[in-house]
Amino acid sequence: MKFTNTQPGPRGLNAISGPVLVDPGQTVEAEVYAREQQHIEAAGWFEVEGSYTDNPDRAFGPTLKAVATGTASELDGLKKQLADRDAEIAKLKAKKPDEEPKTAAEVLAMASNPDVQFMSFKAAAQKLLGDKTPAKKDEIVAALEDLATKP
Repeated sequence: MKFTNTQPGPRGLNAISGPVLVDPGQTVEAEVYAREQQHIEAAGWFEVEGSYTDNPDRAFGPTLKAVATGTASELDGLKKQLADRDAEIAKLKAKKPDEEPKTAAEVLAMASNPDVQFMSFKAAAQKLLGDKTPAKKDEIVAALEDLATKP
């Protein structure tokens, strides 16, 4: 088919091969399904020569139903994972922190333990030292040692 753009600006066509941009006065040859005919004629943007290609005969029903069924079971699995995660978060939020704070000696032991991350050590030290907690590990250790030696 031939399509000639009769408008002052570029216009587009939904061709079988994909979108086609037609400049003003330009004529292009493109295959277009019959289902596009009503839109093209209603817009009045093109002079059309030739006949439209018949619409494809595809039975989408069974294919879409199979995909939707697979998606539904996948969604159910994801919903279950989300519910499990939410339950775990609720359980963690409900968990009460240790009733008794750690002593300076216990926090100092955390400093030398390679399994304890620095931020866990710093958080425990901050509970004892408050707002005056130093930023560096060696300074925190010194402050804790000072605190441990005070009566």
